[in-house]
Amino acid sequence: MNRFVVFQKIIETGSFTKAAHELGYTQSSISQTVAGLEAEFNVQLLKRSRRGISLTPAGDKLYPEFQRLLRQYTDAQHLAQQITGLETGTVRIGASNSISRYWLPGLIKGFEQQHPHVHFTLFQGDYDEIRADVDSGKVDIGFLKHTRTKGLTTVPLKRERLLAVMPTDHPLAGQSVVSLAALKAQSNNLILIPEGTHSDVRAAFASLEINPNIKDQIQDDYTVLAMVEAGLGVSLVSELMVGNSDFHIHAAATEPAIAQAIEIAYQNHASLSVASQHFLDYVVSQRDQLP
Repeated sequence: MNRFVVFQKIIETGSFTKAAHELGYTQSSISQTVAGLEAEFNVQLLKRSRRGISLTPAGDKLYPEFQRLLRQYTDAQHLAQQITGLETGTVRIGASNSISRYWLPGLIKGFEQQHPHVHFTLFQGDYDEIRADVDSGKVDIGFLKHTRTKGLTTVPLKRERLLAVMPTDHPLAGQSVVSLAALKAQSNNLILIPEGTHSDVRAAFASLEINPNIKDQIQDDYTVLAMVEAGLGVSLVSELMVGNSDFHIHAAATEPAIAQAIEIAYQNHASLSVASQHFLDYVVSQRDQLP
């Protein structure tokens, strides 16, 4: 029984009984494992109350280290399996809606053809959430725009252009390129996706000394497109999302152009699981084929 697995399961379930049930052990053996762990580190790690199990201050500080040690142990197991020809493992990815839908299916399919026993866990979110997940170790690698990767190890992939989207009856709907000044003048609501305060979009307007009318900030790309279709405003959305959506809207390039440099980011190479290292190498080898 791996003591760090036991400890993590207790935290996940909030119960010695539930942890014992999920791991297939007796409750007494679970309790003994925790007692042994506390004795080894000479601190109390958990406290019980009517509300359940919670970490002590010492446990709260040590838990991230236990998670790191557990990942290293798991990686060692995976490496041993790889050495014997049974390559396996899990790749934990953080990605936005557009990348999850239009990049990852092809990348995962191609990778699984070479490594059929590797599993994937995907955490979707905005760029702020993805950055937080990389920092905390929740994901191994994240697909981030360049402005959110400070302090991480990164590999550039591609520039993701943002397009202006508007209802089909909008005054600018007949144009293939619209200026940000005209978009502001002809629109009473610029709907933004709030991650990072949509810094690239705001910076583009600020560079022209234009203050757009921002009434709504919506987290989900598809909801933004649906609101634009309903005539509630205009927005600037990833070209990937626009080019593959079924929404009845008009899209146009912007003047000046707005593009986000997308990078694959991670803490450091040593922190990656074996499977994640292989997947990273595969993504880099395929970046020229990305849509």
